[in-house]
Amino acid sequence: MKFEDLYDVNPWWLDPDSIKTDKHVIMYETKKYRYHPSRILEQVKFDEPGLYTLRGPRQIGKTTTIKLIIKKLITEGINPRKILYFPCDNVKDRFEFTELMIRYVKTLPESKEAFIFVDEITVIPEWQLAIKYLIDNGFIDKSVILLTGSSAYDLKISSEKLPGRRGSGRDIIYLPLSFNEFLKGFQIDIKRISLTDFLNLSMEDLKNFETKLSFLKRYFDIYWNTGGFPFAVNEFLENGVLKNETFIIITDLILGDAEKYLKARLRIRELLTKLPRIIGQRFSWNRIVNFLENFAESPLTVKNYIEFLSYIYTFAVVYFVDISKRTMRPKKQKKVYPIDMLILKTLEKLSDVRVEHGHIAEMIVLRHLIEDSEDVEDGLNLYMGPFYWYSNKGNEIDFIAERENRLVPVEVKYQNRIAKSDYFGVKKVFGQGIIVTKDTVFKDQGITGVPLWLFIALVE
Repeated sequence: MKFEDLYDVNPWWLDPDSIKTDKHVIMYETKKYRYHPSRILEQVKFDEPGLYTLRGPRQIGKTTTIKLIIKKLITEGINPRKILYFPCDNVKDRFEFTELMIRYVKTLPESKEAFIFVDEITVIPEWQLAIKYLIDNGFIDKSVILLTGSSAYDLKISSEKLPGRRGSGRDIIYLPLSFNEFLKGFQIDIKRISLTDFLNLSMEDLKNFETKLSFLKRYFDIYWNTGGFPFAVNEFLENGVLKNETFIIITDLILGDAEKYLKARLRIRELLTKLPRIIGQRFSWNRIVNFLENFAESPLTVKNYIEFLSYIYTFAVVYFVDISKRTMRPKKQKKVYPIDMLILKTLEKLSDVRVEHGHIAEMIVLRHLIEDSEDVEDGLNLYMGPFYWYSNKGNEIDFIAERENRLVPVEVKYQNRIAKSDYFGVKKVFGQGIIVTKDTVFKDQGITGVPLWLFIALVE
């Protein structure tokens, strides 16, 4: 990339109004479904220097988020020359990136204050060394810097973690939208309640919520078909289905990362065709090769492959928790789920295997139990929870979430009828718990039964 190329991607340097005709801004403003990433924007302090990273799966809308921020800054009167958008697609290496950044900073006033947005920086090997050099030598230490990336894998393989160079910055994770966030794109704002508050709801409370919010069922039907990628929601609303081309795009993006980080494009593709058979099922790394039916890899290699998929925010790995010691046990059996319906549907297209609705419901519940944590170093390897639990006698609880210094069990029973035996284990082991159902609302002492659509609309 040449320095002159930056003028092409930063047209507001010459014409501030050009941001209004940016393709990402126009696409956002003309779509039927528009989700504004206010939750992301609120986490960035634009009035003091800081280094932020914004990570999440590809196609989630990180570039659109950047362009909306730039539009907001220009509208608020910030000098457009102090706003840099730097896409990394055509950057040769960290040395070229560093040189271009220094040339840009030298065009700024003496204060060197700027708003710098580097898109997909993780495509540059050892990018941390470039950022470290620029900060340590005073080139960007007075700026607000936002770096986006679609993977946490680079952090895993890098020795440079940028300690002490963040200022007011932080790591931000941008996962596919929860149902509550999804509703905001339809201008529906539902007040959330905490997971522990669910335990205290009375039958009257539950019935009131069910009646008052019953109109959300039709939106839940859309969410079930699309998941939380805004572009997929728009495609479904416009066409009534998700196009095959969309699944091909998602597949190619995953396989592109597999080639970049593992040199294992074909093996990851083969793994993706087999994963639908084990979604929601317990396995150990030693036994997983048998689960995957003739997938000729060692347990350690398969472990690395699945953990890689979690680092690029496509799959979540759920670990066993020892409830007596309240500690995660990584050597025990674990479970794996796609993070979103779009990823799951892509798997189904690749494998021609349909995942049963019960496991899909578990996947959706898991997404709503994952807290958007600052600690994204491990991607969706859920070392910090939520967890799951099983006993030697065969009892299993789908998810255990730690909230307010207590463990809250959440069992998914996506079926037409609920019997006491369906939550016997939850009641015996914990005394209290949440049963996520298909349609049933009930209260049985400490057990709260709530339909999936209502649970994900309300849960904080």
